[in-house]
Amino acid sequence: MAAIQRTLFARQAFSLLSRPTPARLAPFALTRTATTARSFTASASWRSEESALPSQSPQDAQQQPTAAASHAKTTPEDILKKALTFVPQHGWTTVSIAKAAESMGYPTIIHGMFPKGGADLIDYFLQDCLERLPLELEGRMEGLGTQEKIKLGTLTRLGMIAPYIDRWHEALAIMGQPSNVAMSLNHLAKIVDEIWHLAGDKSADMNWYTKRASLAGVYTTTELYMTTDKTPNYQATQKFLDRRFEDAATVGKATNEVLQIAEFGAKSVLGLITSKGFRM
Repeated sequence: MAAIQRTLFARQAFSLLSRPTPARLAPFALTRTATTARSFTASASWRSEESALPSQSPQDAQQQPTAAASHAKTTPEDILKKALTFVPQHGWTTVSIAKAAESMGYPTIIHGMFPKGGADLIDYFLQDCLERLPLELEGRMEGLGTQEKIKLGTLTRLGMIAPYIDRWHEALAIMGQPSNVAMSLNHLAKIVDEIWHLAGDKSADMNWYTKRASLAGVYTTTELYMTTDKTPNYQATQKFLDRRFEDAATVGKATNEVLQIAEFGAKSVLGLITSKGFRM
C-alpha cells in the first residue's frame, strides 16, 4: 500500500507544481515529431456537436465548392488531430484547438465545440494511442517471455508521449484536476489492460486485478520520471523502468500490498485515491 501511495502522491505533487503558470526490447529511439491520430470515439461532452461546424451560405458554396466540400467532411476528431501539431508550441490548451481550426478554414471560436478544452484534446490523444498500440507491437512480441512482453509494451506506449514530452507535465496537471480524475483513471486502466492483453494474459481470477494494479504503479512512476529525463533516447527512463520491474520481482505475481488494493474493487479504489488527495 505504501509504495502505491508514494506513486500517487508523487504524481499529485508534480501536478500541483505544474499548475501555476522495437525489435527485441531494443532501446526506443524517440523523435520530437508529433504523431498523427487514426480514429477516435468522441467524448460525450462534445460528441453531439458535429452539426455545429460552421456552414456556408448557398451563394458561398457556389463560389467555393471545394472549401464547402472539405468542411462538410470535417469532424471534431479532425480538428483535434490537427491540434496535436500545435501542442509543442501552445500546449494542451484551447489555443492549440483554435489554431487548428483556423488552419482548416474555421473561425477560432470553433474551440467552443470542446467545452473541456485541453482535457478533450488529451482524451483524444490517449484514446488514439490506445488504438495505435496493437499496430506498433504487431509481430514484435513473438518469442519473448511474459515480462519482456510487458516491458516492451510499456516502453512502446511511453514512446508515444515523447513528441510532446516538453508539454507532458501540463497534461499530467490537467488530468490531476478533480473534474478530470475519472478520465485519467479510465485511460490508465485501459493502458495496462491493453498491454497485458497484447502480452497474452488470460487471467480470469484475482490475478487479473493484481497484474493490472502492479503494472499501473510501474507505468505511472516511469511516465513521471520520463518528464524529467534529458538523456539521449531516454536511456535513463529505460534504466528506471528496468529497476521498477526488478522491484516488482515478477510483474503479475500478487504481493500483499497489491492484493489489498485489488480487493477494494474498482468503485472503492477511486474513493480511496480521492479521499487521500492523490491521483493516478
